[in-house]
Amino acid sequence: MSATDRRWRWRLATTCAAAASVLPLALPAVAGGYSNGTFGLSPLPSSDGRLAPYFTLNLSPGHSATSSALVSNPGHTTEKLDISRSTGATAANGGTTFNQAFTRCSGVGCWITGVPGKVTLPPGMGEEIQFTVSVPRGTAPGQYLAGLTAEAAQKPKPIKIGSNGKATGQAIIIQQVTVAVAVTVGTLSELSTRFEIPDVYATVIGSTLRMNIELANTGQTFAHGTGVVSCLVAGKDRVFPFYASTVLPGERALIAANLTGLRSTGMTVPCSIRIAYARDLSAVWSGAVTLPATASASRAVHIGPGAYAVISPSGIPGWATALIVIGALLLAAAVVLIVRVRRRGHA
Repeated sequence: MSATDRRWRWRLATTCAAAASVLPLALPAVAGGYSNGTFGLSPLPSSDGRLAPYFTLNLSPGHSATSSALVSNPGHTTEKLDISRSTGATAANGGTTFNQAFTRCSGVGCWITGVPGKVTLPPGMGEEIQFTVSVPRGTAPGQYLAGLTAEAAQKPKPIKIGSNGKATGQAIIIQQVTVAVAVTVGTLSELSTRFEIPDVYATVIGSTLRMNIELANTGQTFAHGTGVVSCLVAGKDRVFPFYASTVLPGERALIAANLTGLRSTGMTVPCSIRIAYARDLSAVWSGAVTLPATASASRAVHIGPGAYAVISPSGIPGWATALIVIGALLLAAAVVLIVRVRRRGHA
């Protein structure tokens, strides 16, 4: 065992026995910040004990690199976990999400190999796992996103989340933690960063007018920004700020800006939108937007973060409405709880 290995083991716990070149070891206190309270997943701490929020690699096409992650169990019972690679993507309303975990890999997720399928951790222990990232030959320069995902091996039982008459809603809550693996192919300073706004339209959520802004990342790097919607209404310039979460290269998101306090009777008004991103860059759009009349708008049911189901104001029988509401509750509960768990474990 090298001097570096000895220092690593001593930093984690002075009481652990030297068993193998890899853990289990007692957990450093900082590891809890990357767990969902039951288990955690993070990059291996550096030589000074610091944890990076996610993995960052810079590789050329045809080259590989090996990294180590720390799977942790800060709880009080033994945890059996499934470990998988996953593929990063842009969420519908901006921000990143991860797909293809525990299924056949696709895209950037397939760059990751060597991930152990299962890990068993006693209480208060952690295990170092190694994996390899290989960039295929011919890969174009740019930034790419993959991930490592941990999930409880024991499938959870359904829980009751609500009822309406004879109908009962149940949900299965899956606990997952994902840590991002960001790969830059090429020289970062030579990659382009570019946003475009292909389309803009207004809609109504409940009694709130909302501007939906289609945002396309036509550059080569991850990008996010802050924006402003400006509309001339009844001779007054109304300004509404918003935030555009990360959009991955080559992908799009529908960014929402609430026009708080603005009411409409179906009028069409001139609007402009500016999103500032990267260093001194801006995406700009201007044109006429029809603001839907709130009085005749369909009813929108919130089914998850940034997601809504629109229900027609007429023509739906009571039993169908009940089923729709229960279905929305099921999806909302599952999405919200999974998002909360992932946010605690995500980079």
